[in-house]
Amino acid sequence: MKWLQASFSLLIVSLTAYTTTASVLAQSRPAQKTWQISQKFKPQRGKDPNPPTVGAATRSASCLQGKQEITPLIPADKLGLTLNGHPTFYWSVSTLPVKTAQFTIETNGDEQPFYETDIKLPEQPGIFSFTLPKNTPELPVGKTYRWYLTIICDGEDSSNNPFVEGLVERIQAELPLSDTLAKATARQLPTIYAEYGIWHEALTTSVELRCTQPNDLVVKLNWRQLLTSVGLNDILSEPLLDSCQTKNE
Repeated sequence: MKWLQASFSLLIVSLTAYTTTASVLAQSRPAQKTWQISQKFKPQRGKDPNPPTVGAATRSASCLQGKQEITPLIPADKLGLTLNGHPTFYWSVSTLPVKTAQFTIETNGDEQPFYETDIKLPEQPGIFSFTLPKNTPELPVGKTYRWYLTIICDGEDSSNNPFVEGLVERIQAELPLSDTLAKATARQLPTIYAEYGIWHEALTTSVELRCTQPNDLVVKLNWRQLLTSVGLNDILSEPLLDSCQTKNE
């Protein structure tokens, strides 16, 4: 019996010592940032040019009717920052009576657009995208461009063609962002981009996760939080029509 009591006492002392040591080690480890706390978009301060006038309300009796509309996926200030020379743009569309749009990128003072092409609109309502082709010039760093997506309702009178517009600016990734991105996992990328105010990459990496992990609850909640943080509450549940396909290469 004395041997059993001595063994039990030794066990208690050992467990107490182990718990104390583990607690000290836990307190000594620096807290690591997980980048999974919030996916709210935080626009960069000092990057707010005069916002463009959005022409989504422009309608023609011969074109858009009722609730037919197109909504760009952009922040409230209309400016989307990007690190990519060939960024991806996203829009939400209802079922439209016409199937052709013109996408244009231009800058003030230039007679010729930086880029212009026709885009085929989707047959079904939802979110669709367009990526600047790799065989076109990259957006230069530090220059703000205005883009337009115009619905071609009237080929002769452009005043009857409704449109939406926004701004895009390519910036350079500096420290500590470049180091953080180099170490990040695919699941961490949307939150990192949102934290640093890089809209196009925050949205694109969120779309990629929705494509590869469509049933993941955290991915769905982060998607909702990202869109809600920029006022895009009305399109939270809309399907991705073509963004999970490789295109525009």
